[in-house]
Amino acid sequence: MRQRFTCACVFLILRLAASGISSTGIPGVTNESSRLSHPVAVTTSPIHSFRDPETNRRRPPSSLSILNGDQPRPDLTSLSDAAKRKGVQLLSAADFTHPEWRRELEENLVDDGSGLLQLKGAPNSDPRFVFGTEISCVWRDPPITGRGPRVHLLLFAPDFAAVDALIERFAPHCALACDGRPLLKLSAHDVAGFVLDADPRCEIIPAHVWTPWYGVYGSKSGFDSLEEAFGEYANNIRAIETGLSSDPELNWAVPELDRRALVSFSDAHSVANVAREVTVFDMEPTYDGLREAIATQSIAETIEFSPESGEYHMDGHRACGIRLTPDESASLGDVCPVCGKKLTLGVLNRIESLSESKSDIETSHGGLVTGPINRPPFRRLVLLRDLAAETLGIGKNTKTVARAVDRLIDHFGSELNVLVNAGQPELEDATTHNLAAAIVAVRNGKLEIEPGYDGVYGVVAPEIVRAAG
Repeated sequence: MRQRFTCACVFLILRLAASGISSTGIPGVTNESSRLSHPVAVTTSPIHSFRDPETNRRRPPSSLSILNGDQPRPDLTSLSDAAKRKGVQLLSAADFTHPEWRRELEENLVDDGSGLLQLKGAPNSDPRFVFGTEISCVWRDPPITGRGPRVHLLLFAPDFAAVDALIERFAPHCALACDGRPLLKLSAHDVAGFVLDADPRCEIIPAHVWTPWYGVYGSKSGFDSLEEAFGEYANNIRAIETGLSSDPELNWAVPELDRRALVSFSDAHSVANVAREVTVFDMEPTYDGLREAIATQSIAETIEFSPESGEYHMDGHRACGIRLTPDESASLGDVCPVCGKKLTLGVLNRIESLSESKSDIETSHGGLVTGPINRPPFRRLVLLRDLAAETLGIGKNTKTVARAVDRLIDHFGSELNVLVNAGQPELEDATTHNLAAAIVAVRNGKLEIEPGYDGVYGVVAPEIVRAAG
């Protein structure tokens, strides 16, 4: 039976979100397409992120450490705990190509019979996992003398047999035991061939496709089309990840993406960032159901950061503090007006270069943005921790901020329920007027924005008066 699941991907962390309890015991989203309750996230966290750097032992996170990000090295348990607080019910079993993490997965996860995995001994309602990871492809085309494309890809696999087949094919081309993303000295085309040969049920999704250096469309080392990057395997690319510096509205104008799903995941380098962006799928609660939802664009909505907050949204030159619009860059010949060096052309510039006319959009009072009739809607949000810090005028990793976030999550059940569904009167029963107003302001798109550029993250804040002190 099809249910509504929210899927989110974070840096080496993929996520699905859902609300409501299904017959399988997996929470799913309510039947209202604009209201989320208990989302699911898929996460793909790097191997170096689940052990204490001093003792080399796994650390169980406290509630405070999850909220504050004091637990920078998540393990399966801490990711699951964070997901429950966020309202996420499907995570990816990250970094499955790393030998130590591969053993960790086998020791701690069991297939629930659907192709999804769960922690051994965990309650049936706890988050599920799916095999997923992020890899880096770096190569020269032609070899030795050619340019050096660099592309990041997200991979999903149906089972341990497929995981082991991928490891066998990747091992000659990469030091799989190294921390971080596996770096394969293979083209995106060759990697796609290896992946589909390992198991045709594997899924390949280009990650953060517009970022200058590692996006498949990136201005520094990317391509003008998926066919140029993947050759005969381009038709097997059924979705792209929009990344923090773009959103569906920007991607709707790119003709090549009309027949591909636009999924929104996020770069989460700690458990605190799980579910920064999510994708709500209408799907069967199985691995094959996830693949079918991607193939058919069965997406109820996506939840996004404002693209201006991404570190490569605008053009610019960080060393000189120069931030420019695409038109301004063109008028300067794409060189820095201060030092004369080449500008880093951002996501907005690159999208405009491959786009046709923009689509008309409409935004509901609850912040849901709709566009072309055949494309899923989306909404833009800001992490609850960041909003609490903004309204209190203090650091986001403080105990005061953690307590404010705790109160809201305890009251409403999950962070995404707070951000998407809770009304201002109900919010004010659980928190300050300023924080309640900030949550509603973000939901309705009332934001103050300083766009990011050339590796400098943007600043996005609600249009509110900050609390004194």
